[in-house]
Amino acid sequence: MPEYPIPHPIRIPKGVTLCPSEPAYAEAGQKGSWTLKFVLSKDVSPDQRLWLYLYGGRNLKPAWSGVQIEDPLQDGYVLLARASGQLLGAVGQNDSGGIISFAVPEEGLSKGETITARLLKVTAPALSQPDRFFLLLTASPGEELKIRGLWGEVLERIVGACVLPILGGPIRSIRAIAPSTCTPGESISILVRPEDANYNTANTTLGKLAVEVNGEKKVPEQASVGNTVCVQVKSISVREGVNRLEVSDSLSKFSSVTNPIVCRNCEYRLLWGALHGHTEMSDGVGSLERYFRYMRDECALDFGACSDHDSAEETPDDLWHSIQEIVAHWNEPGRFTTFLGYEWAKWRKLGHGDRNIYYLHDFRPIYRSDEGHYPTPPELFEALKNETALIIPHHPAHPGNHNDWTYHEPQKERLVEIYSIWGCSERSIENGNRLPGRPQFNAESPPMNPLGYVQRALALGWRVGFTADYDDHLNHVGDRTVRTHGHTGGLTAVWAKGNTRELIWEALWNRRCYGTTGERIVVDFCLNGFPMGSELSVLEHPDLATRRQITATVYGTAPINSIEIVRNNMEVYAISAGTLDCRVECIDDTPLSDINLPPAIHSPVPFTFYYLRVSQENGTMAWASPIWIV
Repeated sequence: MPEYPIPHPIRIPKGVTLCPSEPAYAEAGQKGSWTLKFVLSKDVSPDQRLWLYLYGGRNLKPAWSGVQIEDPLQDGYVLLARASGQLLGAVGQNDSGGIISFAVPEEGLSKGETITARLLKVTAPALSQPDRFFLLLTASPGEELKIRGLWGEVLERIVGACVLPILGGPIRSIRAIAPSTCTPGESISILVRPEDANYNTANTTLGKLAVEVNGEKKVPEQASVGNTVCVQVKSISVREGVNRLEVSDSLSKFSSVTNPIVCRNCEYRLLWGALHGHTEMSDGVGSLERYFRYMRDECALDFGACSDHDSAEETPDDLWHSIQEIVAHWNEPGRFTTFLGYEWAKWRKLGHGDRNIYYLHDFRPIYRSDEGHYPTPPELFEALKNETALIIPHHPAHPGNHNDWTYHEPQKERLVEIYSIWGCSERSIENGNRLPGRPQFNAESPPMNPLGYVQRALALGWRVGFTADYDDHLNHVGDRTVRTHGHTGGLTAVWAKGNTRELIWEALWNRRCYGTTGERIVVDFCLNGFPMGSELSVLEHPDLATRRQITATVYGTAPINSIEIVRNNMEVYAISAGTLDCRVECIDDTPLSDINLPPAIHSPVPFTFYYLRVSQENGTMAWASPIWIV
């Protein structure tokens, strides 16, 4: 079992003792019984209640299955007792089952007293969480069993805490992750991670790893990766062209084929990252340190950012200062690049949507959406006027807080999140969206808001490239775990000249990037030799008025179902490949004067745009940023 150092969770007051559970950990998705100990940090009077907070709200999730207080002979029963063995009577349980209310004895409870909870045959969540904890809080009799988040006066109620790490389950597969590009003669390393049935990092040690390279099986040097069970296979040389290497484990007998590796001389490297996730710093779980470590060491990402919420209630100034310091600390040019960011989001449902803000430089301010700060997009744009920042709208078609594309800052809003665990916001279901969002509340509620489709933004003149991301709240950015919304997280790929903050920023700024549903599909998309994200002028390139050559090269992680070239939101070319690799070349000789979209609210001149959509046979997808002609 790997050792995960557990820092004192930021949401638990320093005066509250953090006790270990017995047994010392759980395995994800497995049923078991655990003893939770809480040392009271203050006296509890008999006119109060104790709340055992197992899950729920915004900082303590996901749920444990089958928790109940009705029948001690059935699975999932939970009890609470003093050290003497005296049981505390359960008097209520909230609708979701995660908060249980207990009566306090007539004599009350004393500071320093140990209270024990027993969870009998309950099932742990399917996602691993090494820094999972439980809380004991005080409350008034009759108070509604509900906690929105661990902030404000809720923190003052915490009188006990117990940590129960949830590790991955038994190994069910291995995953081999290689760099997507390299140059001839360059040695590369491959990260190999054991995975359980739910794609967590398994609670397993790997054996000797063999790699089949150019038809020859080799047993190369391997090294452990930090404080994880992952292994790095080192000093691998591949032939020029496209490579997919098979890695096999002598101990588990599982094998895995890497993502495609393109070996060629090229100015650009293809780097992978994720920019959108939440931690204990706002409404997520787990530390920001683990967030970055997991991305780098267990998912082999090249760059990343957190986007904890801007609300002063969730992320007060002291936590923003901590975020700034941690982001700066984890930035390591050439190995792993971090960006400082946050999510501007207030859920006013006015069509403003949620916008993620990212900075090129460290130690920048947070411009909050709170009332009295910067509560509307124009106020946010004005605040960021002198900042080197990117603004990326996220889940724009989400019915809870959609973006109606009214407000736009073209110098900073150069990208849009086309996909996340909430689904794809590209277009409507009727127009072919294969990965729509799920209904927010019930089957009758709309899964998406039509005003927020990315295609609508493009038609209104927004010139935005595509990213894909997670909106993760469970400290699992970079892996293949499936969330309650039914989707995996997405990844953003950039064609950059190197792995530094400045070079990745340049690629994002110029929209030389694309998004996928999490697969490391290699996509190259050009028009007349100009790369994805380009803005081209007919005045400078008059031949574009009558003839445009479009090329696309795709190296898949599964057989390619289709490659579609989209012009002004309409498919004008499609091919069903059925192979892992495919190159598309086509000519569009329709006069621009016949196809140009008219001037729009965000474009003073007529324009045409093209982008690429890729679908694989396993249901995974990629979207290459558009190229515009004006």
